[in-house]
Amino acid sequence: MPNTPEAPREYWIAPRYLANADADGSEAVQPLLDVGWASSRDTEGNTFVTAPDLSARLAHLPEADGPVLWKISAGPDAFAPPDWLVTFDGRTPPEVVTDFTGALADAWTHGPDGYLGNNQDGGAETVLELLARGWHFDPATPFLSYQSPDRLVQLHIRDKPLRHSAEMAGDTERWLFEVGPARACWYATASSRLPDHLLQQLTTAITHPAPVQRHMRRIDLEHLPATATVTPTAPNSLEAARFQAATARSLSAPRPTPSALGLNTAPAVPVRPAGRTR
Repeated sequence: MPNTPEAPREYWIAPRYLANADADGSEAVQPLLDVGWASSRDTEGNTFVTAPDLSARLAHLPEADGPVLWKISAGPDAFAPPDWLVTFDGRTPPEVVTDFTGALADAWTHGPDGYLGNNQDGGAETVLELLARGWHFDPATPFLSYQSPDRLVQLHIRDKPLRHSAEMAGDTERWLFEVGPARACWYATASSRLPDHLLQQLTTAITHPAPVQRHMRRIDLEHLPATATVTPTAPNSLEAARFQAATARSLSAPRPTPSALGLNTAPAVPVRPAGRTR
């Protein structure tokens, strides 16, 4: 019979940071549109979403050169370099980006103090929270590095002074998240002046263990890390037919008698008629 291509099926992939990026990225833009940001596109198909006061912006760059797909930045002056920059590469699950843009949208509604400044502890609270969740310090890198319990998420921190202009140009970064196995790793970065609460939200978004849905074929599943949990959202037609057949056989099979099961049954005791009284 002809070799027909296998149709993809829908699966739950957990944790979500091990899922591929093959999902609709437009959901990541929606939280910003919901609070009044404006969207535009260039002639190449890249998308730009900007706050009404031009103080914060998002760029979705599927047609740009380089590995970075998402750039999110903010600053007090719309015509000067931004204060902070967050990036995600093209392998990042879009649900991670959506969680961060949702946190940014909420912070933006509280005014400039919600998304600018307020980086007093330099990320110490974020590191302490990770250590409390079972992360451990990794001395095998030239940075301050911390590794998740499953060893599939690493946070690298450059503890040397960095030029702000270099960070805003994307030449270096204060925070680097490296997620997944070596053959299918994705990256997220954050610059030094990212407010502490947004850094915590970014870390939570990246490390969240929730499952996500993906349409995948068996060959796609083979490329997932061995530690990923894969569960079909529903049985396919062949599996459903097998289940129905097994259920029908179970219901139609004769029920075994107690003797067939090897159970001893006591003989019935005859009922003696009551004696006649005088």
